[in-house]
Amino acid sequence: MKKKIYFLMFFLFILFVVLYFVSNEKFVFNFDNNMSYEIKNKQIVEINVLDNSKFFCDGIITYNNQKIIYLDYNNNIVWENQNRIFTDKIFIGKDYIFRYINKGIEYINKNNQTYMSVELSGEVVFVSRETKKIYIITDQKNGQNSLYIIDDNNEFFVDNKIFSGIITNVTIDDKIDRYCVTTLNITNDNLVNSLSFNHLIVASELWNIEITDELIVGTEIINNNVLVIGTKNIYLYNEQGKLMWKNINYSTVMNYVINRNEKKIYILFKKNDKFEIVCYNYNGKVSSINKVPLNVEKIGIFNNRIFVYNEKTIYLLHNDNCYKLIDVNEGLILDFYVDNKNIHILTKDKLIKGQIR
Repeated sequence: MKKKIYFLMFFLFILFVVLYFVSNEKFVFNFDNNMSYEIKNKQIVEINVLDNSKFFCDGIITYNNQKIIYLDYNNNIVWENQNRIFTDKIFIGKDYIFRYINKGIEYINKNNQTYMSVELSGEVVFVSRETKKIYIITDQKNGQNSLYIIDDNNEFFVDNKIFSGIITNVTIDDKIDRYCVTTLNITNDNLVNSLSFNHLIVASELWNIEITDELIVGTEIINNNVLVIGTKNIYLYNEQGKLMWKNINYSTVMNYVINRNEKKIYILFKKNDKFEIVCYNYNGKVSSINKVPLNVEKIGIFNNRIFVYNEKTIYLLHNDNCYKLIDVNEGLILDFYVDNKNIHILTKDKLIKGQIR
């Protein structure tokens, strides 16, 4: 009898410990299921800005065609970078600022150090950094685009590779040394998208396919496979170019985002006057459908939390509910990000800070 009592007490103790840590884990990492959410302890900082502004490396970059200024979150100038020659274009990445000037690209880090200048053929259309590689798209003015892929040591993996048509998407995966390029051509009023899947090191094309009569919104390399999101369909091709699955889109694709931590694909659809987020797993199966407010335009994921927003409003999606966090009355939302429960929102001349509670 005593053994049974001891066993029961031990079992209850273990159950209590498990429930305690599970409940605490939910408290620390997840939102409470029994409350609504808003931005508390809101602070507004007036900021001095130039023509354009964006968050960059725990600060704010504001710039025009001649000057770049890096501000902290209290509107203090950390550094200024001014050029006597007018800059043609500026692209803000996660770790670098890319300045297109004198037919080349300069890379500027958060400490105002210029690392290198790359000479290019054609006019620069787009610059981005993905998985420790920088890719640059240039226009050759003859119906063709060029692609460059460079690492941080200025080593060229792809050097002025010519593609027929407009390059609309580039995705790179360093783990498997592959990249995929999507181009668009219009032939007899028909949309023709070409997907070229390539080896990054040996410079060889592994496969090439065409998708017609729709626009390709985006591509991603996931687990050695290529996910293709079009306006009419979603596709997954394996490394050999074989179609693994295909889903038909029942309405207009507005935006998408991939949560690689949870291996989920979130797509924002507009159907008539209704907006929904459909969540797919990597096997193409629908795992959830959530209604969201009208006129949202984009999806954001921070700390595995889903946000939908437009230029005026930000919502938090949680447990099939959508909580309005903020309505901006003056100006437009240029950028925002969330770190744990802290949120930073950038408008034309203001920084809004607070906590989501």
